[in-house]
Amino acid sequence: MIMRIEALLLAGLCFLGSAAPNFAQEAEAPAAEAPTEAAAPAAKKPIDVDKLIADFNAGQAAPRTFNADEREWIAGGLAPEEVELVYKGHAAIPSGDPNKVIYMRDGEIHEIVSHAKYSTPPVAQNLPPFATEVENGSFWLPVAASETAKSVDAMFNFIMWTSYIFTAIIGILMVVFCIKYRRRPGVRADQSITHNTPIEIIWSVLPTILVAIMFWGGYTTFLDMRTPPPDAMVVRANASQWAWNFVYDNGVESPGEFHVPANTPIEMMMTSADVLHSFHLPAFRQKSDILPNRYTSIWFDSGEPATYRVYCSEYCGQLHSDMYAKLVVDTPEDYEKWLVETGNWMVGEDGELLPPLEIGELTYTRRNCKACHSIDGTKGVAPTFAGLFGSERKFADGSTRVADADYIIQSIREPYSQLVEGYGEQMTVYSPMLPPEQIDGIIAYIKSLKDVPRVD
Repeated sequence: MIMRIEALLLAGLCFLGSAAPNFAQEAEAPAAEAPTEAAAPAAKKPIDVDKLIADFNAGQAAPRTFNADEREWIAGGLAPEEVELVYKGHAAIPSGDPNKVIYMRDGEIHEIVSHAKYSTPPVAQNLPPFATEVENGSFWLPVAASETAKSVDAMFNFIMWTSYIFTAIIGILMVVFCIKYRRRPGVRADQSITHNTPIEIIWSVLPTILVAIMFWGGYTTFLDMRTPPPDAMVVRANASQWAWNFVYDNGVESPGEFHVPANTPIEMMMTSADVLHSFHLPAFRQKSDILPNRYTSIWFDSGEPATYRVYCSEYCGQLHSDMYAKLVVDTPEDYEKWLVETGNWMVGEDGELLPPLEIGELTYTRRNCKACHSIDGTKGVAPTFAGLFGSERKFADGSTRVADADYIIQSIREPYSQLVEGYGEQMTVYSPMLPPEQIDGIIAYIKSLKDVPRVD
């Protein structure tokens, strides 16, 4: 009796598991089923924005001012410490609707509305970093930006629907057989069944054909994804904790962002300066691990002009979730213009080199130094630049040294030769990457922050 109950439960679970997606799509939103006479929700207590900001600034070395938009976000339920996350795309702007995500990307406000039938509110805190890929995508997959991505999606859908169909057939047959051939008093089990040749041929040949289709489709798509065309444009990607630096054949470098011309095959030659990373372009269905001291490569067809995100999809340390970059697919004319402007970013409109302080501030942003080194005195995964110049530094081995220009140069070129007490070996070695103008600029920039209070 117990065995029969267990068999029926198993069959029922298999059936429900196969039918669950259909049931979910046909279900009405919970709000529509609520009785009209339900009591109205209690009014929320107004948020004291001034008090929240005051409490936040009490723990900061330098008070932060909030503009009108930021104050409105806080009034809607965003914590003051999350305001900066909005600009990074890591937090949503409160909308009052758990199924509406309002977020900022590249300085512009965007929103996505997710139907209550297909999501579990609230989705806001998890969706913004992936908004680029889901805006025009399907229920299961992000937008497909290339023909190769469409081939991958075709195989995914074929395997998915094959699995759905066979799960439903097997689940239904299990229930039918459990009921039809159950043990019953006075009924003797049929011992005459030996085999059925047509059925055995069907369940042997049909799966073989389906598996062959899956293998051939996957094999040919994989070869296409790993074999770049001979005329592919090469972009080198250098990964490090926790930043991307893209280098072109003409020597132009673009940290955190790279541009490519539309409808052009692009080959990525990638290496890591420290630990294992992974280059992931969801919209192009491309992902490849990046190893230290080795080169790995992938390619993709850039498609039509648009903007996409590049993610590191291999856990690489404390700020792994901040390690993303921007891919911009330009028209050929815009790409050539960007290439010239990016190659001359240290040169002013007068054709002369920018002052060291301006170069240093730009380098701090472009090289993503801000991911680890704050400039307002707050403590992070690396020492703050605030109040650094001229201060006495105590190292892990007990020695001390004044933070002068020579100290900063050595910290950039040989960061592990003088580890500050309380910090580990996380700094990227920049000696072959930073030209002298940028090193001099960093020194000038750090020197300009010497009077800012330091916390660490």
